[in-house]
Amino acid sequence: MNDYTGAARLEEAVINMRPDELRELYKEIGYVDFSAKALGLACRFRGADMVKALCECGATFAIPQNEEAENLYHVYSGMKYENYRSNFAMYLLNITKQIKGACCCKGIKLLKQIERNDKKKLKQISDSERAKVLKYLCENADKLSFQPSELLFWAIYARDDFIYGELKTMGVDISEKRINIMTNGGNMSDMYWYEYSSLNAKLSDEDYLPVMERLAAELNGKQFHCTEKIFEITKKRFSYPNIPEFFFENFEMDKLNRMKILRGMIDGNSTAALSLAEKAGWLDSIKRRDDLIDYARKNKSVECTAWLLDFKNRTADFAAEQVKAEKKIERELNASPNSVLMMKKLWSYKKREQGDGLVIKEYKGTATEVTVPETIGKSTVVEIGNGAFAGGSGMGAGTIITYASFEQQALRRKITEVTLPKTIKVIGRGAFASMNSLLSIEIPDSVEEIEPYAFDMCGALKEITVPGSVKRIGKLAFAGCKNLRHIKFCEGVAEIGSGMFNNDTSLEEIELPRSLQKLVDEETRYAPIYAIDKSLPVTVICPKGSYAEEYCKKHGIKFKNI
Repeated sequence: MNDYTGAARLEEAVINMRPDELRELYKEIGYVDFSAKALGLACRFRGADMVKALCECGATFAIPQNEEAENLYHVYSGMKYENYRSNFAMYLLNITKQIKGACCCKGIKLLKQIERNDKKKLKQISDSERAKVLKYLCENADKLSFQPSELLFWAIYARDDFIYGELKTMGVDISEKRINIMTNGGNMSDMYWYEYSSLNAKLSDEDYLPVMERLAAELNGKQFHCTEKIFEITKKRFSYPNIPEFFFENFEMDKLNRMKILRGMIDGNSTAALSLAEKAGWLDSIKRRDDLIDYARKNKSVECTAWLLDFKNRTADFAAEQVKAEKKIERELNASPNSVLMMKKLWSYKKREQGDGLVIKEYKGTATEVTVPETIGKSTVVEIGNGAFAGGSGMGAGTIITYASFEQQALRRKITEVTLPKTIKVIGRGAFASMNSLLSIEIPDSVEEIEPYAFDMCGALKEITVPGSVKRIGKLAFAGCKNLRHIKFCEGVAEIGSGMFNNDTSLEEIELPRSLQKLVDEETRYAPIYAIDKSLPVTVICPKGSYAEEYCKKHGIKFKNI
């Protein structure tokens, strides 16, 4: 008897036979390599006596780990996706639809009832019977390939309070692997992180808070890992009661850009979230407050605009702000066409050879958050020159990128954020190299060219987006960015230089557009410098049939299509 026939007979027997009859049939059939579905059906429709009969005859939740089983039974058997498998213990949960985003549901049909051969319909077993089944499964977990910690995780997402309560009474906790994923994160090629992100995205607004509160109780006092994607999933729910409070208390946000989070609160039209941001001290900056008021007005968020204006009226020291505003006007006057004294204290600059604006040669200030001016006098700033912000005096083969003093270089290495105006066309050679603390920089869509080594050795950068206005990026532009995890090249980018990501040891994803026509691989006297180092644990995301896909295939680089 082939494997499929044996499994099918066993599943039919579970629905139609008595436990003693099934035992006799099992002897006739012999070993059945796929008994997981039959055991799941017994858990859902027959109860403890049938489950015991099956298990005593050799049935388990194990799935043969081979492609034949995956194709035959339409399941995950652990052949890929980090040993991920379908979980037929899910049949015990009181749900009639697959949990949205749950990959372990493949091959599982969560029917409300099932028809026997005599036309009698079996319904799901009672809670008291489910308790007996669950107790038996937990007592024989290792023998049956049953994972109580996984069923607890799914009971939370299924909102099955009964199974959740029974498992907690037995002292079951979510596995350390699940806790690690929720608190430390992962990359999108990690099946467990991908699934967790997908589960949260697909939760209904009504289910979100109850599910997340129970998960939070399992984290042993740790906070949820928060990425920009997780924040995007959550901010859409900020208008629901208590969700903003839960987010502030339970998500680790220190590594996120606060201004983006605050704008997200406005996008979600959540004055409750803004109140929490006030308590956390996020609105203490006058500039940040006024920028948010402008943002709320432009986005026609009436309630958030009103709240922010009220906050300003409640907290502002208008006399002090008036003095500050007057000083700002004075600085602006000093930067007028008649006097550039103030700007000369902060910037060294020159006219561009093309005659179409100014090049910033050097930043001379001491601030850790720097805004590059759009204009100096009557002239427009259009280029960040070679080594203008560089925190070191050499790179690669010893190329000099800055003549700043050691003291000035040390100050630059403390800069955490640079804001560029939308007039910049070129980012010069090594312009931001060795800025060890640079956390955030947004490349405006006016930039047309990024020269070699531009962000070399920017060790704190975690993600960056290159707009489609940039047609060419020079070699090693993002090399040595050891914490860079994600980089996106937007549609329009045509050429990427060699060695672009050398020594970017944390890099997880590179998004490449269809417009890309050239990835430069450079031969040297020592070794080829590849545009993408295939030794990195990175996944390239690219359109099907694109140049980028062909490049990945040619060089053996992991990729997936958009």
